[in-house]
Amino acid sequence: MENREIDYKTLYEQALLTLSQKENSLLEKENLLIEKQELIEKKEQVIFKYRSELDKLLKIIFGPKKDKLKTSVDSDQLNLFTLGVPETDQAKMGGDGEADSDEETVTVKRKKREKGQGRMTLPETLRREDVYIEPTESTEGCVVIGEEVTEVLEMKPAEFYVTRYIRKRYAKPNGEGILMGTLPDRAIEKGIPAASTLAQMTIDKYVYGLPLHRQLDKYSKMGVRIPASTASNWLMQGWKTIEPLWELLKEVVLSQKYLQVERNPNKSAGQGA
Repeated sequence: MENREIDYKTLYEQALLTLSQKENSLLEKENLLIEKQELIEKKEQVIFKYRSELDKLLKIIFGPKKDKLKTSVDSDQLNLFTLGVPETDQAKMGGDGEADSDEETVTVKRKKREKGQGRMTLPETLRREDVYIEPTESTEGCVVIGEEVTEVLEMKPAEFYVTRYIRKRYAKPNGEGILMGTLPDRAIEKGIPAASTLAQMTIDKYVYGLPLHRQLDKYSKMGVRIPASTASNWLMQGWKTIEPLWELLKEVVLSQKYLQVERNPNKSAGQGA
């Protein structure tokens, strides 16, 4: 294998050439960066100029009367409504012997915005549960000088529960029969739902606009799966329990001397009236 001599001079010249090219490239990039920076500064100046003009325009349009810009009138310019009338006559026509001032400042009193009342106050009717927190350090030898009360609004989610009516069966003496308590009345005779369940379903549907299928989806997540047909039958049968209330309301409304109702577009609505 032949030993070749290394030409260090050539390598040095190549290294210098490469370094010079990199410096030129870096210098070009710096110049380009300077040009972009100057362009950005010019654009920021233009933006600042237009923003200042916009602020002035907004102040003229929406600002208070006293803050609006006053237009300066040249003293040599004649008034459109007093052409040919001497100043002395203008003063007499004014009625008070004095000429009106050229500028009139109108001050408009605006109603001050009421300041906020701070944090929302919680109703006193809500049940309070007190949680006492003691310092982590020892309080031995200390004297209580007061207390700091912080109220946090809590909510307990609704839950299903089962009421069990347990009736003991008693056998009468001498075989006279069996004695047992009587079940209380229910909204649906021999039905599973209690009046509270039917009331909640009715209020959610007709007061808060919660469709029945969404209610059933919520109940299933609470662990109670109710078929849609069953829930519909529960509502229809539950309405029968408030039918006397409907009849009473109807009687009260019809007993009034004057009724105002919405017009029915049906042409046969007024026949026989």
